Amino acid sequence: MGELEELIHTVSEKTGLGEDEIKKKVKEKQRELSGLVSETGAAYIVANELGVKTKNRVIESTVRIGDILPEMRAVSVLGRIKAISPTREFVNKTGVKGKVANLEIVDNTESIRVAIWNQSDIDKLESGEIKEGQIIQVKNGYVREGYRGGLEISIGNKGKLIENPEDVNESEFPSEDEFTSAVEIGKIVPDSSVNIVGRVIRNFGVNEFERDGRAGKVANLVIGDKSGTVKLVLWNEKAEESVELGVGDLVRVGNGFVKQGQEGLEVQANWGTTLVKNPEGVEVPDADDIIYEGRGSSNNGAPRENVEVKISELKEGDKYRQVRGAIINVFGENFVHLMCPECNKKIREGQCEKCGIIEKPNKLLIINGTIDDGSGTISVSFFREAAEKLIGISSDEINSASVDIAAKVNEALGKEIVIEGSVKRNDYMDRLELNAYDVKPVDAVQAAEKMIGKI
Repeated sequence: MGELEELIHTVSEKTGLGEDEIKKKVKEKQRELSGLVSETGAAYIVANELGVKTKNRVIESTVRIGDILPEMRAVSVLGRIKAISPTREFVNKTGVKGKVANLEIVDNTESIRVAIWNQSDIDKLESGEIKEGQIIQVKNGYVREGYRGGLEISIGNKGKLIENPEDVNESEFPSEDEFTSAVEIGKIVPDSSVNIVGRVIRNFGVNEFERDGRAGKVANLVIGDKSGTVKLVLWNEKAEESVELGVGDLVRVGNGFVKQGQEGLEVQANWGTTLVKNPEGVEVPDADDIIYEGRGSSNNGAPRENVEVKISELKEGDKYRQVRGAIINVFGENFVHLMCPECNKKIREGQCEKCGIIEKPNKLLIINGTIDDGSGTISVSFFREAAEKLIGISSDEINSASVDIAAKVNEALGKEIVIEGSVKRNDYMDRLELNAYDVKPVDAVQAAEKMIGKI
């Protein structure tokens, strides 16, 4: 009995359906797949749909990605390359060094990750012979469950990638433009894959964490273009790449995933995401010209212009207002707060109520005070970068405890500054308050020109 006949007989026994009826379903499945799979391959798919588990599935014909099943061997599939992850070196249990590369391919039915273990194909990826946007054929791969869940195809020494395969119908794949063109940050929407280009506004550094017994890394940045800003979250190997990105650098994010975070939209970057530092031919405003409300903000929409006003003119709900005045008072004595590096909640007595004991907390600088511009006074809250700019120190100095924070705060009293922020009402105190998202020194020349213009 051949493989096909044996499979049909097994499915008939386990489902109670007649063999003729199963053969009919197999033929229908072949027609449904436009003849892309053999009769045996279609039989395996039918078996799976009927809930019959089989082992050692061998599919030699080309299948669509959406029809790939667990345990398929010698699978061949066509796909357009959506993303290529950098090659990673490893040492196996016997001490032998090796390399692995990952890419994601897609057709009109689904996408799938491909893990490449053979050196010849890794060489093609590293040399740029195979690149994003190309249609390739994955030949003689085997299907398994990926370590992040879902299915993936592995290509060992018996498998290979074929670039520029013949007789390809491009209509069966998303267009190359979908992977290469970038969208404005202000137009991104949740639950979508995007390419964006932005200027780095903030880089909060890399944090290490442990979850379910596994160590990981995460980095948070804020990038912006003329349409808005968005939080960029980089995981694990992508987090390590963030150390090369400084404020003011351009970065192209390829195949990032947009999700709704606690404080707005976020673009998540993982193994399938590409990061290109300072790509050529892209025009994005300088970092100082991009409005940023604060960490985690996602002020998507039209460009905002700061409006300079007097304190007496401020109203509840005002945003992007610029006020020039002097610090006349500072509240409290505790300016550095310990925060959980994973959930960003406040730590009390060495513990986070959500994550438990925290050995290396983040340090958050918060300064509350009052500013006076002659027309009135208003309470101001300075968080993170705004607070650091107010007293002229860096986050590294805060974390190292090498600076007397209280002394620096006292030095800020009487200092004239320009604050950019938004206005809210404190219902408990029944007063307006200014939430500062940037602090700048007073430009003496500009101030003099304004005074002359009023004379």
